[in-house]
Amino acid sequence: MSELNGCGMRSSVGFLSRRALTGQPLMKEDFQRRRLAGCTSLFKKDMLGHFGCVNAIEFSNNGGEWLVSGGDDRRVLLWDMEKSIHSRSKPVKLKGEHLSNIFCLAFDSSNTKVFSGGNDEQVILHDVERRETLNVFLHIDAVYSLSVSPVNDNVFASSSDDGRVLIWDTREPPHGEPFCLASYPSAFHSVMFNPVEPRLLATANSKEGVGLWDIRKPRSSLLRFGGSMSLQSAMSVRFNSTGTQLLALRRRLPPVLYELHSRLPSFQFDNQGYFNSCTMKSCCFAGDKDQYILSGSDDFNLYMWKIPKDPEAGGPGRVVNGAFMVLKGHRSIVNQVRFNPHTYMICSSGVEKVIKLWSPYQQPGSLGDLDGRVEDKSRSLYTHEEYISLVLNSGSGLSHDYVSQSIQEDPRMMAFFDSLVRREIEGWSSDSDSDLSEEAIMQLHASGRRSTQAAPATPVPVLAASQHTASENSSSSSSSLAVPEASGGPEPAGEEVEERQRRRSRLQQHQEGFLLNDDSDSSEFWLDPMPRPRSPIPRDTSTLSTSVVSS
Repeated sequence: MSELNGCGMRSSVGFLSRRALTGQPLMKEDFQRRRLAGCTSLFKKDMLGHFGCVNAIEFSNNGGEWLVSGGDDRRVLLWDMEKSIHSRSKPVKLKGEHLSNIFCLAFDSSNTKVFSGGNDEQVILHDVERRETLNVFLHIDAVYSLSVSPVNDNVFASSSDDGRVLIWDTREPPHGEPFCLASYPSAFHSVMFNPVEPRLLATANSKEGVGLWDIRKPRSSLLRFGGSMSLQSAMSVRFNSTGTQLLALRRRLPPVLYELHSRLPSFQFDNQGYFNSCTMKSCCFAGDKDQYILSGSDDFNLYMWKIPKDPEAGGPGRVVNGAFMVLKGHRSIVNQVRFNPHTYMICSSGVEKVIKLWSPYQQPGSLGDLDGRVEDKSRSLYTHEEYISLVLNSGSGLSHDYVSQSIQEDPRMMAFFDSLVRREIEGWSSDSDSDLSEEAIMQLHASGRRSTQAAPATPVPVLAASQHTASENSSSSSSSLAVPEASGGPEPAGEEVEERQRRRSRLQQHQEGFLLNDDSDSSEFWLDPMPRPRSPIPRDTSTLSTSVVSS
């Protein structure tokens, strides 16, 4: 058993995923657990197939044999993990293609169907084996999150920018009215069924924070986590496998862990360099007993923390300082992360076109080591001036037609997010640097889109043209987003005008290939004993190294 204590032993992930060591599942779990616990870094490998930012990734259930991914190129890709790891096959594209950016994905429990949702205000139901589209469920705004019932594959929940959480039954006509579980003025960014008690769902709202809901009591949450008087901007929420804990991400605050029975946090997790402000991100539990948590960061790294064993030691003021592992290798912001408990594989994605695979086992073509001694080549951050130059010289801003089907790194997209990171670090604003303000940048994007509007890409339609009323705005030029909608009715109230302008602004950001975290800073509302929003740690902004160093 001494081999289990070190990280040097190599093993086939395929072997571990298909059978238990010596026929004893507990021995396999112990092997996996000890192997990860003895590592300070992981092997990494890039999976290439997308033509733009990868906004959603999900492992299949009961083993993680498959990975499904989606992003700005509007395509849903299905990866056979074992073949992809050994570079024996390319991902398969499902036939149903979205009309705009994909933001969320979900497998049903049998892994025979995949749900996908995004900026085109619809959820597409795909057949995995035949790759065909089975159904389409129209929404009235962008869809940010999906969750399938753990006891009924016909039932799924969706959360949307329109401030609603809807419960759908695929056996009902898709044009029927779904069951509305929650309705707020602000967007719901995340929803998840409790894996053990399916009547309960957790949500993350852009203004109202994390909530717990009972499907039998719609429109009113059972519990608001963080305290009833705290307004927290939440973007992601996940149950652990036993349904007893919730992990959530909040803007400019550390990841937070809640016990299901308590509104106050059990633990918060922090590390020097970790920061979550520029983009929308997701989180997840990791380990065979959900003893770790994972989150991407604006500093291009992926952070793993270990949850203290004694939950009684936690409390509102308890912060776990120092990550268990910092995984370095991404070349831009890391937004999505998922863990496979059967193979101990981690997949992460974000601004780049790649999906990065992390594993405690070396695979063909993988890089790095398990001791954190192998360094990657670092890249210099683009300056604000270089970013503006790239936009002007390209003539198309951040708009993409994906006709070239390039999987190569996109300098414009990387430079744009570099500019966001620099702005957060340096604290520059439109007051001090008006020519590089966000408004000026968005005008450049709009100008670029107008120059390419005459020859837009033609996406593969999923519905007949007459059924695309919900997505017509997605194909309009950015310049039209700043003009009030024509209407023969009464003039809208001031609040309604502001809400429309907010939605146009968000849609413009979505069209340009990214989802910004533009929720307002709610620090003035903090009444609970919890850390207040903080700024990034000042650093030399000439480079953000992607190197892995020894701790």
